[in-house]
Amino acid sequence: MKQRALQFVNYVSKVYGLVQQLNSVKDGRVNPQVPLKQILATIILSIIVNAHSFHLMESLLKRQYFNKVLGKKEVKGSADTFGYALERADVNQLKKINYHLIRTARYGKVFQGGTIDGFTVAAVDGTEVLRIRSEKWRCEKCRKTVRTKDDGSTQIDYHENLVGASYVGRPPNLILGLERILPGEGEQTAALRLLRDLYREQCRYADIITFDSLYAGAPVLNEVLEQNKIAVIRVKKENYHIIQDAAGLFAGRSPDYDKVLSLKSSWYDEDRAGQKYRYLVKLWDGEGFESWKGVKAPLRVLKVEETRVNHRLEALDNPLITFAVTTAGKDTVPAETVWRILHRRWDIENKTFHDLKTYWGFGHGYHHEEEAFMAMRWLIVIAFNLLNLFYYRRLHHYYTLKVGKKILVWEIAVSLCLVESSFFDPG
Repeated sequence: MKQRALQFVNYVSKVYGLVQQLNSVKDGRVNPQVPLKQILATIILSIIVNAHSFHLMESLLKRQYFNKVLGKKEVKGSADTFGYALERADVNQLKKINYHLIRTARYGKVFQGGTIDGFTVAAVDGTEVLRIRSEKWRCEKCRKTVRTKDDGSTQIDYHENLVGASYVGRPPNLILGLERILPGEGEQTAALRLLRDLYREQCRYADIITFDSLYAGAPVLNEVLEQNKIAVIRVKKENYHIIQDAAGLFAGRSPDYDKVLSLKSSWYDEDRAGQKYRYLVKLWDGEGFESWKGVKAPLRVLKVEETRVNHRLEALDNPLITFAVTTAGKDTVPAETVWRILHRRWDIENKTFHDLKTYWGFGHGYHHEEEAFMAMRWLIVIAFNLLNLFYYRRLHHYYTLKVGKKILVWEIAVSLCLVESSFFDPG
């Protein structure tokens, strides 16, 4: 077996400068015995090999699992040390490390040719990360929900919710950023902070941003317009004036587009989407709508009627009708591409958030202090992005041959304790 761990360490150090980035994170501790860079490296490597608790990480340290890769005869650290260090680490600098990874990946042409039909598309969505009922384990930034039980008594839940942005469509589906939803505010408010932060740090992060119906509001659309990007939003509520206007315009009119489509487009040979089903799609397409109050530009509305079919074009479901609103004109984004974006938006839920919670310990409590909580989420995101870049870029043949990422993780885990080159001096 090849030294996958050594390949991984060399790749993330030389291509993405991870060691230098970790060195730049400020440590708020006084006279620490264990350097912060060593703690951060230990946590990132532990996440990579599926060690998703501080106590498990401590056990691996005691068994000298990280000695060679960290270049130490004895690596110190404990679960308490990890939590204490993350409480006092600079979370904004961890965020900037991820921005650096994304920027470097873009400059390295990871997304050359876009992710959907030539466009680089990012999705924004919210997710619940953690829910607890203990007053003892909550933090000051937890949201609170009071539920009434069947017997009339009340139950208080404390939960952490985040809004995230990730690329959707052709992989790798890297995570662009996260924003915490604070007590008393909604997802739109946190999403606006996230969008502004992304634009400030890397203004060319995407061509198109897609949202679900929860974000269908003038503030979000205007923010995307101000960033000179394209918004695509699925709209469910038919009581929107713009949807009523569009429905009236399209009534009794033949569809502008009628074709059998797949989620996989002819743009990317390596994209595996749409292998199982195809869709009989009818699209009605109109532009120049100004009936969305508060939006600073005319909008385009598409009515979508789609039926899932098998390879013999036999209907598998009843026709589904939905509406999409976009800021792009017909001459900018084809109707077929808008339809494909509506479907691939689900990648952020079905791939990104699902994988984070199922395989990356994203929903684990670790150390529930307000700064440590977000520091840990950013470290998980950094580890997630690095492994995906290694899998899709450095070991592209693994993806081509359909060797799963679980196999890669196992190979790294087995060879990590045998690495002869230090993480901080990869050679």
